[in-house]
Amino acid sequence: MGFIFDLDGTLLNSLDDLKNSLNTVLKKYNLPEHTSKDYKQFVGNGMKVLVDRAIPENHPQRDAILKDFLNEYGQRYYENSRPYPGVVEMLKTLNERKIPISICTNKKQEYTDEIVKRFFGEINFIDVIGDQFDGLHKPNPFCPLKIADKMRIDPKDMYFVGDSDVDMNTALNAKMKPIGVSWGFRSIKELKDAGAVFIINTPSDLYKLF
Repeated sequence: MGFIFDLDGTLLNSLDDLKNSLNTVLKKYNLPEHTSKDYKQFVGNGMKVLVDRAIPENHPQRDAILKDFLNEYGQRYYENSRPYPGVVEMLKTLNERKIPISICTNKKQEYTDEIVKRFFGEINFIDVIGDQFDGLHKPNPFCPLKIADKMRIDPKDMYFVGDSDVDMNTALNAKMKPIGVSWGFRSIKELKDAGAVFIINTPSDLYKLF
């Protein structure tokens, strides 16, 4: 048994920092800003797609906006972001029980590493994989399968825990068990429709799986 966790919306409530960073850049380019509700739908498929969803289609300054957003977020990713209540305790318990855990996220690797160091420095992760901008991000199963191989665990004995349809699809693509969290950015209905086999309402609910 092993667990792979999504980061944003699953372990970390990062919505305000993502929203504030991108809205700052949108304002610079005289583009409409968006609400927290909007951003809950924008996130999930990586930072490039987040920008694409926030700006008009085929915007001529898309690459410049993406670059500015990455720079802006890199300076303020920690301002308001915090682990969800009970998450750190849950991860520590999994460590204590010698159950291997990892992170697989569509957040840029550089920011993922900084966030894990800042907020989860006491936790032992087998691997922490962010977006390498190589086309292999979720829902591609490449990274989860790489983690399972590193853990030496059959994918069918792995649980992938996340808050969006992207995570559930990733789990299914990797032949893993998709677990949805109800406290994240997306609805329980979306998680169930995407194939979640179990919904947890608090981090400690995860213990019911073993």
